[in-house]
Amino acid sequence: MSGRRRTAPPSTPQSILNRRALERARACEPEEWGVDAKALRLPANRDIDTRLGAAGRVVRAHRQDVFDLLADRGRLAPEAVGAVRRLQQDMAVLHRTLAGVRDFTPRVDVQRRVHGLSDARLRAGERIAAVLELSGVASARLLAALCEAGVVEGRPADWRSVVERETGERLPDAQGAALRAACENLAGAYRLLDHRRGPHSRASPS
Repeated sequence: MSGRRRTAPPSTPQSILNRRALERARACEPEEWGVDAKALRLPANRDIDTRLGAAGRVVRAHRQDVFDLLADRGRLAPEAVGAVRRLQQDMAVLHRTLAGVRDFTPRVDVQRRVHGLSDARLRAGERIAAVLELSGVASARLLAALCEAGVVEGRPADWRSVVERETGERLPDAQGAALRAACENLAGAYRLLDHRRGPHSRASPS
């Protein structure tokens, strides 16, 4: 008797109906839709970096921006990139652009409670103001212009045009240097801000 395999009971009409209803419900949930692989192959999405799962399905998609480009070339330290992402995340909360990574933007996860979202926006605005003030006027203007464009519009801005407009720099090397300096100033501002607020200041915005 111990060697016999136990078989599952046959499906009943009701269990089949329940299973199909559950499948239909899941199909209506945006988080279950996944990423449209055909859309990712469009020329407009050529700057999207994708990661495939075990079954070959796209499990993550991230639109690359100038900060990714500089980091990939070894011209921007991980700490500076992390600082920019922190700023972008708070800007996403502030502007209510709350969505998942499938929107190919720096936006954050959905916050369903309206009153919680209002509190989160208030805290995000305070963090943005504090860190940009510590970054210096020139760096703050440049980073705010670049990051807000990506967060609000969902697509990275023409960074060279933004740098030229905000700094007056026209030479490519000087533009890259100005942006790297701004990112390093932002990283330094976050270090100072974290030191002032204590070890829990890096908690994700809620």
